[in-house]
Amino acid sequence: RGGGIDNLLYSADAEFSCFADLAVTSPGEYYKEGEGSLIQAVFDERAFSRSEEQIVADCIDQLHKLFPSSRKLKCTWSNVVKLGQSLYREKPGQDKYRPRQATPISNFFLAGSYTYQDYLDSMEGATRSGLMVADEIIARADGPAGLKAQSERANASREEEGERAAESGRKLKIPFFAS
Repeated sequence: RGGGIDNLLYSADAEFSCFADLAVTSPGEYYKEGEGSLIQAVFDERAFSRSEEQIVADCIDQLHKLFPSSRKLKCTWSNVVKLGQSLYREKPGQDKYRPRQATPISNFFLAGSYTYQDYLDSMEGATRSGLMVADEIIARADGPAGLKAQSERANASREEEGERAAESGRKLKIPFFAS
């Protein structure tokens, strides 16, 4: 197993938003004895106009700035994959466009990395968003106006309607949904 940081890393000090040493984070698939690190760096659309050689040179230069000890290492091979519109670009002031977990629609919530939360658009952000939805649901379930109270009132209303229907001899139509 290679030495290094066993994690997906984010940096505001490099053009690429996230990167990892795959030989460390996923050694079963990527570590090869004697071959050292395998860096994967994710750039956004600003890199598309540059040649593959320039993107690699820019990546190495930025890695050297982040990790000065990497200057003694040598890049033995590289591969650049360009996927149009597959990544977002983090820009200041964009959080105001991310939807909140709670919506104006009763009992309808949004969870996902694209929603408003403290992390970048990532698995961590998606997880955090799910936890925030759970918090919203719990908060709404508690108290006299909460979901539990709403459900109890709705059930009581349906029972009263059923009793009135039985007393008057009319049939009560109950909606049935199946998937």
